[in-house]
Amino acid sequence: MVLSSQEEFEILNVLEFSSSRKRMSVICRTPLGKIKLLCKGADSVIFERLSAKQMFLQQTTDHLQEFAIEGLRTLCIAVAEVELSFYEEWSKKYHEASTTLVNRTEAVRLPPCSKIRYSC
Repeated sequence: MVLSSQEEFEILNVLEFSSSRKRMSVICRTPLGKIKLLCKGADSVIFERLSAKQMFLQQTTDHLQEFAIEGLRTLCIAVAEVELSFYEEWSKKYHEASTTLVNRTEAVRLPPCSKIRYSC
């Protein structure tokens, strides 16, 4: 449900959490055909990947500090729109890495969209 309206998203890839990535990501196609990368992880992992202009970064940081003082654990979520041509190129490389028989863990460890800057 998105703003009280049901929408269907096509899941293209799920990049599972790993101790080296310290985050989980999902790449999906929106109902409008856009490719989105959604990522969840610890604030330190997410914040270092954010684009320069974030409207609520200070407020979010303040809230996270308040939660930490209360002893609560938190996860942050970020999203980025990915150009179709970039996704197609990355998808080919990721498929090759995930199906290799030699050093698969190392091959898949390559950052999926390291050039992408997120919004939180």
